[in-house]
Amino acid sequence: MDLSLQLVRSHMFRRASRPLTSFHITGGARFARHFHRVTTDFITHDVKGHLITNKVPVIIGNPGETYVLIDQGVSSALRAASPCTAASAASAEDRCKLTYFHDSQHFGFKSSSYPRLYVPSQIPHPTKSNTSPATLYLSGKMYEIVLDGTDDANFAEKASVTGRSLASVLHQLKDM
Repeated sequence: MDLSLQLVRSHMFRRASRPLTSFHITGGARFARHFHRVTTDFITHDVKGHLITNKVPVIIGNPGETYVLIDQGVSSALRAASPCTAASAASAEDRCKLTYFHDSQHFGFKSSSYPRLYVPSQIPHPTKSNTSPATLYLSGKMYEIVLDGTDDANFAEKASVTGRSLASVLHQLKDM
């Protein structure tokens, strides 16, 4: 890998791992996100069908923020278990629908199904319901789960679109 690309990546990841100060404009839009690294439980079935619990690193935001960044291994397991259908094939490539269960603080598909990703922070209720629809965005270095209809969902959607539109440029840059 080219040294300049290594330096750029190194700088990006150092910046991403630091908690950021939030700046607000009069409309309330955020310019920065807070990143807090935590370890949480991911419960899934092993090859024999037994439930296993793995400790996995995730990144969460400040209280009131509705996103979780996960590694590609966890997202692959969630996607493989997804009941996503061919009817949503256009969006199935880069995202997957989940549900957040506020009482048990986990993301999954049904309240009693597996796999499940537990979140060690209280994610706000956008409605009075005990569940909230969520989306897993399958792009970038770390994948993102956000509650639908929130500012964080809007940010994730824009980031996903931007990533797709810049993919060819980034591919060209890696060969420089």
